[in-house]
Formats: sequence, structure tokens, C-alpha cells
Amino acid sequence: MGADRFWQSLGLCLTGLGTAFLLFVAAYPLGLVQAYPTPPAEAIEGPLGFEKKIDDLNGLYRGPNEPKQVYLERLTKAVAGGVVHYWTEGDRWAATDARYTKISVFDNYVIWLLGWLPVYRDSFQNYEFLTPRKALDRGYGFCSQVSKIVYSILTEQGIPATIYSAEQHTIVEVDGNVLDSDYGVLVPYPLALVEKDPSIVDSYYSDYEDMLPLLHGAYGQPWHQLGTPQGFQNARSYETIFERLKWLPPLMLLLIGVLLTTGGLLGRRPFVSAPKIFAFSRSSDRGA
Repeated sequence: MGADRFWQSLGLCLTGLGTAFLLFVAAYPLGLVQAYPTPPAEAIEGPLGFEKKIDDLNGLYRGPNEPKQVYLERLTKAVAGGVVHYWTEGDRWAATDARYTKISVFDNYVIWLLGWLPVYRDSFQNYEFLTPRKALDRGYGFCSQVSKIVYSILTEQGIPATIYSAEQHTIVEVDGNVLDSDYGVLVPYPLALVEKDPSIVDSYYSDYEDMLPLLHGAYGQPWHQLGTPQGFQNARSYETIFERLKWLPPLMLLLIGVLLTTGGLLGRRPFVSAPKIFAFSRSSDRGA
């Protein structure tokens, strides 16, 4: 009987821990907590700030009979308006950006824990999602992050795309078009041509005249392909695995707790032993 009480108590404890753990993991997906801090007002209202949160991911996919050029421009502008781009110090990532760019414990505690290991610490301080929904929910990222969002959405639909990066900028090229989802601009020329004559972009960045010198410098420098299709596919697969993995420990705790509690209760259930029943039957027979 003592052992039954022990297992029942342990089961109740694990059930409580599992329930609390599950609520912790579900808090961010359910909108009960804000996993990432709100960027400062100057970031949201700035030229590369926030316009409209993208709630419906389906709206970023190509519609039936939608011309490809129209779709590419729409996608580029939508992603640019749904993600905040802001450097806290200068124009390069700094440690002060980590509060926005590292993965929150509420988002995925498994990756958050891995980020404390020396081998992963640097890369996870500025982590960029390949999963569009994850990146858009965070709502904060630089040119390489928004380019990965656009790239993932395009390749999901079988539209060939390539991410190109230079020292100052990152873009996506599709069918001879430059998609700059940081500024929300589509330049209908191949990157190789723009690299030779950066002034080609002037009319397309007319809303950012103050940044044209910076853009000329960015487009006029050598570009290289960022990553590989297989590498991006592997990274996204890992993200999917870790997103599912974070649910396993709380569910296992909850299940084990319920089983132990149930087993303890069954062990303490009162019953009448067979000899007593037999004795009671014989005494009844004698009375008859």
C-alpha cells in the first residue's frame, strides 16, 4: 500500500509538471506571451519599418492566373512591409541586436538551450529562419532574413530562386529580376547587369533617394551566391524537427504522470479476496 501511495504521488507530481510545461510551450503559439520584444518606435516607423503584419501566409503565394512579374513585386513588397529592419548600432549586427534576433525561450526552448553551448553560441545569437511563418511571427530581421523568407516561399511553389549576398546587402534573383525584400523593390534587370551599372536601380528606389549612394555601393561590388538549395532545405528540415521536438518532453511527462497516477489508484482499490467469498458461501449453505 505504501508503494502505491508513492507511485500515485509521483504520478500527480509529474502530471502537474507536465501540464505546467505544456502550458509554457503552448503560451507563445496561443498568443498568451510575447516571445520577442517590440522594436523601438524609430524602427517601426522608419523607412525600413513595419507596415502590416502578415497573418495569412497563403496570401504570399501566387494566385491563379496571376502574372509572374506582378506576383514577384507583390511578394517583395508584402514581406518588406511585414518585417522590421533596424540596426541598434550602426549598420552591422551588434550584441544589442541579439534580444531581437536570437531565438526566444518561449519560441523554442530546445534551440534556446543549444544556444548556450559554445559551439552554437555565435550562430544562434543572430539566427535567421528558413520557415516563413517563424520568421514573420518574429517580425524582425535584416536583408538576409527577408531574402530567406522570399526564397522559401518561391521554392515551395517550384519557382527557381537564388539568394545573392554582398558585403552591404542581400537580394533574391528570379528569372532575371532582382527582388529586394528589404526595401520592397523589384528591379526588372539581372543582377549581373546591375552590378556593371548600379545607376539602373535609381528609378526603382525613388522612395529612398537618401540611400542611393549606399545602394550604388552595394550593387557595384562583387556578389556571391548565399548558401545552396540543399543547405537551405536541410536547415528548414531541422527547424521543423526542433519545432516538433519541443512538444515531446511536456507530453511525455504528462503521459507518464497520468499512467503512474492511474496505476497507484488501481493498486489501492479495495477488493474482497477469493477465500473470504468462499467462506461466506459455505456459511450461507450451513444456515440454509
